[in-house]
Amino acid sequence: MQPGLVDLSRILFFLHATEASIVKEMPKESYTLPEQEKLPLPFCPKCLSEVMDSEHENYYNIFTECEACGYGMDGEKRNYKNEFEKTSALIKEGKVVELNTFYGKYFVGLPGKVCNGILFDIIAYDLATIEKYANIETYEITALGAIEKPLVKLKKKMNFTMDFEEVEADLIRFKIADDLILHLLMEELHKIGIDVLFVTNKKIETRESLLLVEPKEDLEPIEVVVSENDIAIVKGEKGLPSFPMSAKTVTPSVGSFYSVIKEHQLQDENIAGINLSKEHKNNILVYGKKYGLVEYLSFHFEFDSIQNIFEQIVATNETGLKIVQNYKKTYPEYFDQISKIVFEDREFNLYKLWGVVAMVLDFAKTDDPVEAAGILEESAMSFLGTRGPRIDYKLLSIEGKVHLDPLMTIRTAMSFKLAGIDQLTLCYGVIESFLEFIANELDEVKQSMDITAVAATGSLLGNKHLFSKMSKEIVVNHPIYFNNELPVDGRNMFYGGTSLER
Repeated sequence: MQPGLVDLSRILFFLHATEASIVKEMPKESYTLPEQEKLPLPFCPKCLSEVMDSEHENYYNIFTECEACGYGMDGEKRNYKNEFEKTSALIKEGKVVELNTFYGKYFVGLPGKVCNGILFDIIAYDLATIEKYANIETYEITALGAIEKPLVKLKKKMNFTMDFEEVEADLIRFKIADDLILHLLMEELHKIGIDVLFVTNKKIETRESLLLVEPKEDLEPIEVVVSENDIAIVKGEKGLPSFPMSAKTVTPSVGSFYSVIKEHQLQDENIAGINLSKEHKNNILVYGKKYGLVEYLSFHFEFDSIQNIFEQIVATNETGLKIVQNYKKTYPEYFDQISKIVFEDREFNLYKLWGVVAMVLDFAKTDDPVEAAGILEESAMSFLGTRGPRIDYKLLSIEGKVHLDPLMTIRTAMSFKLAGIDQLTLCYGVIESFLEFIANELDEVKQSMDITAVAATGSLLGNKHLFSKMSKEIVVNHPIYFNNELPVDGRNMFYGGTSLER
C-alpha cells in the first residue's frame, strides 16, 4: 500500500463512525501516516481466496503473504494440504490432536466426554453451523463474522445435544477460524462430514500432533458480548491495539470508569459510571468538572455467615421473620445445613451477593459465594423467556450514607422460591430486577447531578441478558458508552489510571 493511503480492506467491528466533508480546494500540505506494527488479525478475503484457489501458487500455503491486509508469517512456502488431510482423518477416528497455531498452542478434537471438566470452546466451519447448534441473534452472527473472528458465548440448541450428547456444558463460546491453520483444518474436516471442533489450551494426553509452526506469542482470543445496539470486549487481547498505561497502581472501579471517558473523550461531560466487576468493588461514580469525582452509591456488604444473614432478616420486621420461619419449615434439612456456612472473606460485592442468593435457594452445592454466583449467572443466561419475578433492590440510609440493602434482595428471592418459581426464571429475575433498579437510580442521578452520559464497565457485562437489557433500557434516557478497544475489566483500568488530565 502506498504511504498516506487508508487501507479499507480491514474495517473492524470497533469502527463506530466515519466522517467526510467537502473542501473548496485540495490542501497543499502532505502527510504520511506513521508506519505501525501489524496487529495480529486474521486473514482477509483476498489472501484467503488465494489459499483456497487450487490454481494459485499459494494453494494451502499457510505462510502466504498478502499486500492487502499485511498477513504474512515466516516459514516454508509450500502446499500443506497433505498434512491437513492426515490430521482431519485422525480427528474423525476420535483422536485428540495437539495443534500449534500462529498465536497459541491448543488441543482439538470432536466434542465429547473429554470436554467435561475443562474449559473449551467450539470452532465451527461457518456461521450456518453456529446457527444450527446455538441459540443466536442476528447481531451476534454479524459479530462472529467480523474480521477479528471473536468468541461469543451462546446457549446450545437441542441439535448440539443430540449430536454431542456427552458434552455437559449448556453455555459454550463459539467462533469460526481466525487462523489459516484452523481454517484449512476445518476445510478438510468439512469434506468428511465434520463441521465443529472443540479447542482448549488445557493439556490433554495424546500422541497425535500438527506442529507446523511455533507460535510467535500466546495471545488470548477476544470474547465479545453483543446487543442490538452495542458491542463490548469481555476478555482477550488478540487483534487489539496497544494503549498507553497511565498508572501502575489504580483503584479498579475508578480506572475503568476513566478509561471509557478517555476512549470517548467525555472529559467535558457530567458522566455517571456504573462498575459491575465480578472481582472488584461495584459502585456508581459521578464525574463532573464542578464537583470532581464522587461515589454516588456503593454495592459493598459484609456478612459473617449464612446464619448471620438469617438472623438479620428475622430482625428486620414481622414479614422477615415469617419468611425465614416458612423457609425453615419447608426445607428443614437444607436450612440447617447452610446455616453452618461461615465466610472466610467477609467483604462482599454485588456478584458475591448473588452467590449468597444462589446458596440460600439451593441452586449451588458450594460454600464459595463466587462459585455460587457463577451458577446463578449461567442459569440466568440459559433462560429463554422474556420476564422474571421482581426481586427487591432497596436503598437503606445508614449514618447519613445511602447503601443497597442486601437483605431485601435475599428475602424476596426466598419468597419466590417458596412460591415455586423455577431456577432459571428466578435467577433471571435476580439480574433483570437489578438492571431495572440501576436504570431508576441513573434517572435519579440525572435529576440531582445533571449527568449527560453513562459509562458502564466490569466483567458482569459479559452476561448476555445483563448487557442487552442495559444497552436497550438505559439508552432510553441516557447515552451509554462502553470500552471500544479494551476489555471491560482488566487492562482498561490501567489505561484509565488515576486522573483525567489530558
